[in-house]
Amino acid sequence: MTIYLFLLSSIALTVFWAFNFIQAQSTNEPNPAVISNINAQIDAQRKRIDELTQQIDDYKKTVQNTRKEAITLKNQVSILDNQIGKANIDIKLREEEIGILKLEIERTNIEIKKNENSVGIQKDRLADVIRLLNRYENRDYISILLGNESFSSFFDQVKYSEDLQQEMQKTLNKIKENITKLAAQQKELDNKKEELSKVLNKLEDEKEILGDQKNEKKMLMTQTQQSEKKFQSMITDLKKEQSAANNQVAGLEKKLRAELAKKGQKEKFNSLGSASLDWPTSSHRITSTFHDPTYPYRYLFEHSGLDLGVKSGTSVKAAEAGYVAKVALGTKWYGNYVMIIHSNNLSTLYAHLSSVSVSADQYVAQGQQIGLSGNTGFSSGPHLHFEVRSNGVPVDPIGYLP
Repeated sequence: MTIYLFLLSSIALTVFWAFNFIQAQSTNEPNPAVISNINAQIDAQRKRIDELTQQIDDYKKTVQNTRKEAITLKNQVSILDNQIGKANIDIKLREEEIGILKLEIERTNIEIKKNENSVGIQKDRLADVIRLLNRYENRDYISILLGNESFSSFFDQVKYSEDLQQEMQKTLNKIKENITKLAAQQKELDNKKEELSKVLNKLEDEKEILGDQKNEKKMLMTQTQQSEKKFQSMITDLKKEQSAANNQVAGLEKKLRAELAKKGQKEKFNSLGSASLDWPTSSHRITSTFHDPTYPYRYLFEHSGLDLGVKSGTSVKAAEAGYVAKVALGTKWYGNYVMIIHSNNLSTLYAHLSSVSVSADQYVAQGQQIGLSGNTGFSSGPHLHFEVRSNGVPVDPIGYLP
């Protein structure tokens, strides 16, 4: 009678496992059609990204070909129009990338939930096995043998006990496997969220670039009044202004270094440590790079620094301790600007400022505010133009920044 009750209980428990597992699977697992639909949406958006990438390449080729032609107002407007068109497509491309990432995050969340449900079910099954073993394993084999009518019944019961232990080990291994998988899925989810955050920032950058290029076109149309003659006059003036500003800055730096060097160790400048530059603004968002190939006036002169996308009135700080060599206000090219010379024959220049808070011939500490960003001089929108010069020659600031 004992073995009959034991087997009956075992059969009932097995049926209970099966019923619980099937019910949990049907109730908690996502509909496969949901995952299939998400995958289809991702594939469709990737196809659109390929199409947008092709459009971006077409705009780039048009700009490159136009730059090979004569420098005219019509061509310059064409370049700006194509850059604006490309910027619009860049924004659409970022939006598609964001859409894909959101769908991938949704899919990963579904997979995590499914795996969590599976682990919960398996833990319940394991608990059932442990409870059954506790119920019967506390009895020694002599007691079980005496409670059965034959040796065969005894060995059947012992064999079933071993099967339960094997089932318990298999379930435990499956739980460990799923927990490892769960950790990997959670890491994937975190990575996707981080990537999404970066792409969202890129989207904001693309929108800022689009705004700058629209302002560039507006400024061009305003200054030239759509007159080719006025355009050519403006270009001539800009070339002269840019060349004069560059020569003046380089010449002044050379002269000042020589004068400071003559004063020996009693001069504070000569005791400055090795220069190690830092970012001049809290924002590191670059809207135009050194010698930027997309710079609207590149065929006239290279872009000599970094443009940092900051709002007007943003605090601008000295990239390193140094001597304020020049403060200029109202220039056509740089607008309001500050030039600081440092050790290692390095100097920095901060242009298009709305206001200046330092004076020439004073020392500044690294991180000290020297002014506020603005939109003065030859500028199409609020930003900071930041230059690094080595021996008076502009170099890529990125190579000197952390």
